[in-house]
Amino acid sequence: MGDDAPISSTVQAWELGLRLRDHRDRLGLTAAAVGKSTGIGGTNLSAIESGKRRLTAAKLGDLADAYELAEDERAGLEALREQTERREWWYDYARLYSDDFLRLLGLEAGAAKVCEYAPDIIPGLLQTADYARAVVRAGTPYIRPVDVGPRLETRLARQGRLDGEHPVRLDVVLGEAALRQLVGDPRVMRGQLAHLLDVLDRKGGHVRVRVIPFAAGAHPLLGAALKILSFGSNRLGDLMYQETAISGVIIDKRQVILESTASFAETFDRALGDRDSREFIDAVYHEMERF
Repeated sequence: MGDDAPISSTVQAWELGLRLRDHRDRLGLTAAAVGKSTGIGGTNLSAIESGKRRLTAAKLGDLADAYELAEDERAGLEALREQTERREWWYDYARLYSDDFLRLLGLEAGAAKVCEYAPDIIPGLLQTADYARAVVRAGTPYIRPVDVGPRLETRLARQGRLDGEHPVRLDVVLGEAALRQLVGDPRVMRGQLAHLLDVLDRKGGHVRVRVIPFAAGAHPLLGAALKILSFGSNRLGDLMYQETAISGVIIDKRQVILESTASFAETFDRALGDRDSREFIDAVYHEMERF
C-alpha cells in the first residue's frame, strides 16, 4: 500500500493474498500441488488468495518455502500479514451482518475513492443519525429492536472515512427520489438535506454529489444502484458492491466493473453540475418546510 493510503486489515489481507497468488503463478504451481506441500487445501488457499481468510505466521512460512522466496520477500509478506491481525471496529458488529457486508466495511475503510449511484436513498456515508435510524427501523422485519442501536452505530462509524488524515474521495449521483422520499418525518428529512448541504460546503471538494432529476429521463444506471470502490495500490483492482433490500454482493469481474464504471461516468456527466445540484437540494429542503 502507498504511504498515503488509509489502513484496513481487510485490504491488506487482500493484497497479501494477491502477492501470494502471483508467486504461485510464477512457479506454475497448482493449488493441489501447494496443498500437498503445505497442508493448505485448495478451498483454504483460494480463500487466502482472495483475502477472505487470514494466515498464521507458520502457514505463511510454509507458503514462502513452497514458493522459494528470498528473505527480503518473506520479511515484506510477514510485515503485511502482521497488519492483517489488527482488530478493526467492524469486528464488534460481526453477528449483525453477512460476510460480504463485513468485507464491504473493511474494503470501504481502506478505499481511496468511492463512486456511488443512489437512486432512492441517501448513501450511508452521508446519512444523519435520525435518517439512518428511520432507514434501519423501516428495514426487514427480521431486525430485532435490540439491534437497531448497533446497526446505527455501524452506519455512523463508517462516516469517519470522510475525515481524518486520508479522507476517501466520494462521488455520488443522487436520484431525485432520494431527495423526495420521506424517510422518518419531515423534520428528519429537513435535517438530512441540511446535513447534505453542510457536507458539500465543508468537505473541501473530496465529496461531490450530483443530482439526476426525473426530467433527465433514461440514463445508463437507471434501476441499478451500485457502489464502486478504488484503492491506492496498483495491485488492487476496482470492486463493485450491489445491494438489494435483503442482501448484497461484492463483484470483482473485470468486464462488469469496466462497464459499470463507464456507465457511472456517463451518468455523472448527465446529472446536474455541482452548483446546480446544490441549488436543487436546497430547493427541495425549502419545499420540505411546507410539510
